[in-house]
Amino acid sequence: MQSDDIRSQLPDDSKRFELLDNTWKELMIEASQSTNIVEICCADAREETLLAISASLETCERSLDEYLEQKKKSFPRFYFVANQALLDILSNGK
Repeated sequence: MQSDDIRSQLPDDSKRFELLDNTWKELMIEASQSTNIVEICCADAREETLLAISASLETCERSLDEYLEQKKKSFPRFYFVANQALLDILSNGK
């Protein structure tokens, strides 16, 4: 969600995505510091954190899909472009 247009159209979801991205990065840094998989997986509140990240990510995805659907309605030729490619086009102006 690095596009200025996406950030302006979806400000709450952009912030939500940044928070969950930072949380995910912190989890991965923490996990990389241990070689014991059981310790990594069974850390306090690990499951709850992962479930919260997943739920937030699903919310962001739904909002992003709605945003892309609006763009497709404005520019019908976008219906023939995959969502990932459309995000690249909108983000980078390709």
